[in-house]
Amino acid sequence: MDSWEVIAGPGKPGSRRSDSGRTVDSVENRSPIICFAITSDGKRAAYWRLRAGLKQPELFLEREGYGRKFHFSLHASGQWHMKEGRQERISWARPGEVVPGYTRAAGIVQPTATAVREDPPAEETVLVPALADANPTTFSLFIERPGANLDNSWPGKNADGTALVGRMPLAAGAGTCCVVALQEPLQLGRADFPRPSDDELRWMRDVAAREPLIATVIGELSDGAIALIDLRADESVLAALDRAVE
Repeated sequence: MDSWEVIAGPGKPGSRRSDSGRTVDSVENRSPIICFAITSDGKRAAYWRLRAGLKQPELFLEREGYGRKFHFSLHASGQWHMKEGRQERISWARPGEVVPGYTRAAGIVQPTATAVREDPPAEETVLVPALADANPTTFSLFIERPGANLDNSWPGKNADGTALVGRMPLAAGAGTCCVVALQEPLQLGRADFPRPSDDELRWMRDVAAREPLIATVIGELSDGAIALIDLRADESVLAALDRAVE
């Protein structure tokens, strides 16, 4: 995958908090699920939902939101893709292991500015606290080979100070998947995107006129994992959108 995409979706301005990771057991006829997001100053970001396949060792990932619906499928074949509705938008191959036994499948980044929702999340959501001036939180999704997790460890537990958000089994005895969180600086860069359609621009303007506009930028990390960066548009974006649709 060598391209970048941006997908816009609005956010909405008590939440449950959790400082410890969840261990998810597989229940008959029910896929293991981990939901997670940051919480800051009494509000939360849109949560991400990670679901494991029931019969195949595969993962499905989607972000809470409205508007354009998209999801990521990490199939057992190693051929992974993102779809919007039924249309495939991005495809890539499973990256190699970053350390023996561990493959980072995705890195989801949430700056504190994206914590704008006041409504409660899904009941099982793990909310990771972040101070208002903290660095963005990166949630890394690691696929663990059988036997890799021998002592309830995970990548970066000791050296980087990462926190375990949750762990769940993969089907067919193929190992486990864990989600870990780390606050770290976001390296500034530049990305160019195709111009949205007029209908998309009008929809974005309507959203920005009501509430904060949240977008997910999609790219690639240095180890081959997909990068999903949630961003909050500046308030000045409304005037720019007004001009764009005139």
